[in-house]
Amino acid sequence: MMNVGCSGDTPTSPTDTTTTTTTTTTVATPVYTEEWIDTLAIGGERFYSFTVTQYGTVNVSLTSVSGQYVPSTVILGMGLGTPAAETCSATSTISTPAGSGPQLTGTYNPGVYCVIVRDLGNLFSAARFSITVAYP
Repeated sequence: MMNVGCSGDTPTSPTDTTTTTTTTTTVATPVYTEEWIDTLAIGGERFYSFTVTQYGTVNVSLTSVSGQYVPSTVILGMGLGTPAAETCSATSTISTPAGSGPQLTGTYNPGVYCVIVRDLGNLFSAARFSITVAYP
């Protein structure tokens, strides 16, 4: 009779090999700044396009609002998005008075973007406004 055995060997299970890849994306800071000064009609809206050249931070500021019968604290609508025919399709929006810091900020891929400013029903006469956009 013959005995068959492993002579002390311990059975092993297959081992899993896992490879992890980490990708780090650098977020560029704004290097370009554009300012648009325009007039907003009662019930109106105005939009402006700009091109982001590298992945990074975009800051939008409504820096001033003025006009006859227009208080500097008037609330306007502002949005950041992509151009769509003859308007701006905003993906981020805010209702805001003018201020010194950015009211809208976000991180965006390279591409063409736009900012829209609109009357939310608060204007009793046309308003002169200024917006600043800083982008990479």
